Amino acid sequence: MTQSFARACALAASLAPLCACSAAVESSKLEDRARREVPVPICLKALERRSTAGASTATPADYWSLVLPSYDAGSAAVDRSAPDCAGREVFSNQLFQDAEGSRTGMIPAKTEDLTVTPGANDFKVLWLRAQTFPNGEAGGPLALARPREGTAEVYAIGLYRGNPATSRFAIERLGPRMLVTASDEGCTNAKAGQGCQTRLDVFLMNAGQLVTVANLTLDRIQYGTAPGVLGGVQYRMTATPIFDPKAIRVSEQVVVRDSTQTAIRKSNLDRTFTLKGGTLVASAPSLWDQVVAPTPSAAPPPPPAALPPAVQPKPGHTR
Repeated sequence: MTQSFARACALAASLAPLCACSAAVESSKLEDRARREVPVPICLKALERRSTAGASTATPADYWSLVLPSYDAGSAAVDRSAPDCAGREVFSNQLFQDAEGSRTGMIPAKTEDLTVTPGANDFKVLWLRAQTFPNGEAGGPLALARPREGTAEVYAIGLYRGNPATSRFAIERLGPRMLVTASDEGCTNAKAGQGCQTRLDVFLMNAGQLVTVANLTLDRIQYGTAPGVLGGVQYRMTATPIFDPKAIRVSEQVVVRDSTQTAIRKSNLDRTFTLKGGTLVASAPSLWDQVVAPTPSAAPPPPPAALPPAVQPKPGHTR
């Protein structure tokens, strides 16, 4: 009994480091998962106002100064050359190179130029529109934030440019990872006979940044021609994204209609986007590219006409 007990103790002692190592690895995995599910803030701001729910109430001015510390409430402006709260450059990005207004100094940052979209667990998507463009679009920082008791927190910051009237935002999850989506619904008020496009930009929260990992088309209309069809045709693609734990599934449909709005062709495709190397990789090209891209206008020019055969001289007639 004594020898058996001793051998058992020795075996347990030899396995103890392995068990400890395994427990440490498992603990590290759990901590990584927890960081993705409960993000760590990259910026904090004290808030004085409190609500009865326990979390403080943040005003538009609070959000402006939280994301862009150069914000001056008195003049409602920010310094164009100043970084965001995480120390990253903002308005020098090429996304804003054709912006209107001054290239240096203070630029307007009005409280009404802030879009706040609420999500689950008090998370907010903030779009701070400090730049305008000749085509009517606006641009600025896109941030994932949340008011807490006594503070406001920012978890990730990116950049977005779109139409203020038709841009919509949401918070999604890809398993434990948090995503922010921004859709510019360009087909919402499109007139008959006018082409349009509704796009969806997908941002992944990664190391304090909102990184663009996919650009999807949810609705697109284009007018053109089709072989064997008299008159013009309308090409329209619609798509529906579904966010699963491990991938984004997108169901696409392209319908071709003639000048009487009769459907003459329908095509469907299901695509899957999986996260690989920090970006979302599609399982197949877009259905739009497969159906609409090979248009007659893109066909190669016809070969040159053949030269007439040479006239052969008649026998006995020489020069």
